[in-house]
Amino acid sequence: MVPLFESLSRLAERVEILARGLEGDRRAAELMLERGRPLDAREHARAILAKVPGSPLGLALWADASEAAWLDHEAVQALTELARAVPWRGDVWLRLGRAAWRIGDPQAREALERAAAAQDDKPSSRRALLDLCDMDLAVGDASRAARWLDRLPPPLGGRDEAALLRRAECALARGALDEAAEIAESLGEALGEEGPLDEREPGRRAAALARALWPSAEADPLARRRAMELAVRAFVLEAPGSRELLATVVAATTDAPVLADLRALVAGAGLLDDPAFTAAFALAEGRRDDARAALVRALGGGDHAAERALLRLALDARDVPALAALADRRPAALPEGPKRLLQASRSLKAGEPAKVFELLDGAPFDGAADVEPWADSLREEAARALFEGPGGWPALIEMLLREARAFGKVEDLVKIEAIAAERGKPIVAAVVGEFNAGKSTFINALLGVDVAPTGILPTTATLHRVAFAPDPFVRVIVRSAADRIVPHEGLKGTLAKLHGEGAHIERVQIYAPIERLRWVEILDTPGFNAPDPEHAKAAKSAFDEADLVVWLLDATGAMKASEAAILKEVAALEIPVLVLLNKVDRLSEADLERVAAHTKAGLAEIGLVPHADILAFSAKRALAGRLGDAAALESSRWGAVETMLSAVVVDRADELRERSMRRKAGRIVEELSAVVREQAATDAQRSAEERARADTLRKAAATLAREAEEAAAWLEAATEIERR
Repeated sequence: MVPLFESLSRLAERVEILARGLEGDRRAAELMLERGRPLDAREHARAILAKVPGSPLGLALWADASEAAWLDHEAVQALTELARAVPWRGDVWLRLGRAAWRIGDPQAREALERAAAAQDDKPSSRRALLDLCDMDLAVGDASRAARWLDRLPPPLGGRDEAALLRRAECALARGALDEAAEIAESLGEALGEEGPLDEREPGRRAAALARALWPSAEADPLARRRAMELAVRAFVLEAPGSRELLATVVAATTDAPVLADLRALVAGAGLLDDPAFTAAFALAEGRRDDARAALVRALGGGDHAAERALLRLALDARDVPALAALADRRPAALPEGPKRLLQASRSLKAGEPAKVFELLDGAPFDGAADVEPWADSLREEAARALFEGPGGWPALIEMLLREARAFGKVEDLVKIEAIAAERGKPIVAAVVGEFNAGKSTFINALLGVDVAPTGILPTTATLHRVAFAPDPFVRVIVRSAADRIVPHEGLKGTLAKLHGEGAHIERVQIYAPIERLRWVEILDTPGFNAPDPEHAKAAKSAFDEADLVVWLLDATGAMKASEAAILKEVAALEIPVLVLLNKVDRLSEADLERVAAHTKAGLAEIGLVPHADILAFSAKRALAGRLGDAAALESSRWGAVETMLSAVVVDRADELRERSMRRKAGRIVEELSAVVREQAATDAQRSAEERARADTLRKAAATLAREAEEAAAWLEAATEIERR
């Protein structure tokens, strides 16, 4: 950067200096600066100011000398006075902002903003915008940093590589690794060896590209090697943040020869005792407790570098004790995001999973690549604890309702409220199978009365729900028409009549004063192999309501390919399934053994493990027996079915309900997660589109500016010719 005394050597200033007999001091100060003797230059500058207080030239010489001597506090003092004297000078505000930033002076931002607003000094304005971006990146405010870059004027030719580098760093800070890698790669292999000398920053470029490549390089040895080489290059070139970057690489290195080379490199830099590297090498050797202990000791000794290293260890390794140590000893050094992570981890350990969501929702993570994934992991653990823990349902339901409202999913709100209402209701067992497998006969045998209609042709795609009521009756729900209320014996005729009229039957509710229905309600489903595909669709819809599936197979043709396909879908839904072989009265004992073996093999092949042993029986004989035929009941094998249903369904109804509620809640969580991912992808796409539009506008503006300059030059030349 041009020395200030050169740009401020105005004629009036020189005359005053001459008049006061200070020209010798001026020349001596400039000569001392040229010869690299800033302290001597400083004395001559102060001699000028002693006789001409507030002299801009004297202040400029004092500022140049102080900066050259690394006397930043004095440089800030000189530049502050100079900025008051020449407030229109963007270069003075820029120098003041940079010097103040080096010593942590709060006026740094204001000074840089004044420089950025200098309309008559485009170079200083541009550098100030880049510095403001760096300042916000240093405190983790990637969004604000990017806005400074958006104010940069478009380059007249080529690319603004300094701005591109910072855009890559903004993307890294947001956790957008792919975007960061794409931008960093576009800077070229030269890595800063081209472009303006003061903006090449090869080490910083190498660090940005290494950071972008490192998280995804674990599975790619070539990418990992390249990221490591870039990190080493950044470290050698002393790029900002390169120590922490190399420490991260060291901690993840397991190759002994490579680790030895890295140790030699760090030792050569005299940093082997640096807390970050001490911890990194301990981690690489599997000594995490030693790494943490070393950093905590350094923290106790007042080593501020240990603060960053301990935070880095905590975030990289998700080390809660490291966060706790930092919070106990240096609470001010723990940013709000990691502080929320620590509080959430403690709440989870204390058995308060619901509090995890309160702490993490709305926390200031800003998409940080190392914080947000840990937060997501804690949310998953908390959700699992709510699912699996006793008495966690009220908190879980509240959490799901809050998330559904946040993402505007009205249909999910209805589903969640339905789950909340399930706790006091009977469980639902769906009786499923192909047409003519004997489903309705089985239900009637189970209830001991002829309630469910049998012998109906497969023409109505309707679920029949059997539930408890003090009086027996049936409600037939018809779309766009009044419900039909009929007695049990009138159901079959009503259905036939409605079918003949072309009415759309939505649901059949069969009520009966049967004690077992207080605990288990039953869904009778259409057959999967009916000619109308709506039957299969209606049958599958039962899976959304069912807590348990009872699959009836016709023993005379069990485990057909069509049945195996549907059973495989049921297995994927993780709904408990009981498998029963019906119509054994048509088989010999030898045939029954063969069918049972075939069924077990078929279920194993599709990966379905039944909720209980497969049993064979005759629903037809069982119903006859329940209605009074003792001989039929004896030969039906119904006793074993009754015993199994009582043991694994009725007696374990609460367990089945809990399992079903977890499954349904889990689906809602997956749906909400999909919404979050979709919104994140949409936001990323929108951001990319906005950046593309901004780039297009910048290029268009650059073209217009170039054309305007060419037109002005042409007009000037034409005017000159006319004058001649």
